[in-house]
Amino acid sequence: MWEAALQDRLAWITAYERSRDAGAVCRHYGITRATLRKWWRRYEAEGMAGLAERSRAPVTSPNRKAFPAQVQAVLALRAEGLGGTAIRARLLREQGVDLSIPTIRRILARAGEAPAPAITAAPEKPSLLDSPPEGLSAQLLEAITRGQLRPGEKLAEEALARRLGAGRTRVREALRNLAFLGLVRIERNRGAFVAMPSGEEIAQAYEARRVVECGIVAGLPALTPAQIATLRQHVKIQAAAEAAGQRLRLVRLLTEFHLVLAGMGANAYLRGFLQKLVATTSHAVLLYDHAPRPCCAVREHGDIVEHLARGETDQAVALMTRHLGANQSRVDHGGG
Repeated sequence: MWEAALQDRLAWITAYERSRDAGAVCRHYGITRATLRKWWRRYEAEGMAGLAERSRAPVTSPNRKAFPAQVQAVLALRAEGLGGTAIRARLLREQGVDLSIPTIRRILARAGEAPAPAITAAPEKPSLLDSPPEGLSAQLLEAITRGQLRPGEKLAEEALARRLGAGRTRVREALRNLAFLGLVRIERNRGAFVAMPSGEEIAQAYEARRVVECGIVAGLPALTPAQIATLRQHVKIQAAAEAAGQRLRLVRLLTEFHLVLAGMGANAYLRGFLQKLVATTSHAVLLYDHAPRPCCAVREHGDIVEHLARGETDQAVALMTRHLGANQSRVDHGGG
């Protein structure tokens, strides 16, 4: 049931990304603009995890408890300087764990941590579906890649808001988007800074990715038709972003694809390791890969999915190895 609903929502988003015509999409699928806007917003903020139905169970139920591994995950994210709302979103996106805000606060309180104030989302605007998909994140990316914002430089929200003519809430969200891609480092009690991985760090990240991702693919159970459909739909969204020339969004989607695939495996810890690695390699792609097509080619993702659909695990592993090796070669060439 959940997989079918997710497929429907992915189909809405794919159609909208291709056409940018919210009215036509709503008429075709028989949904309202409010529905399309809701799921598009969630996908923009959380990726595939945002398309999952929220639990209707009372979030303050005293019977809801966190497992030890979830407690450790909450504390690790708190150490990165995240507040309760951001911790909840990261857990849902990266591990598929849906803890309520009260539960997260109780975990932090028991550990002697005072949770950071929750970040209030900007008010909903009816015209959001008509806003540019790249937005402030793309402006900040351009400033970083052109050297206008230098490695190690502190990214003060107030100063950026004045510079970009935007509210601090939107600036904060843009910084979070770039942190997901490894371009920005957010430190507890210090704020955000421009990140800059060294050549050695990039090489080590790719080496680790080959070990981790090939292990993940080799250990995947036989994927269900619904899971294959999810991966194929994701590849279609990547293709739409590529056709529209949305480079930042495309790299984010290509990065997310690897995490979605890892999430179909049984080992949540491997997915957690991969999350950290792809932040470094995505950063390298955005900084150094200026070829017409990005290093994580949409076509290669599609080929990996088709191998998995046919049960050709060995071929999928071999292609993943070549895929990551080719990506690293392009980044090494661009980075010097």
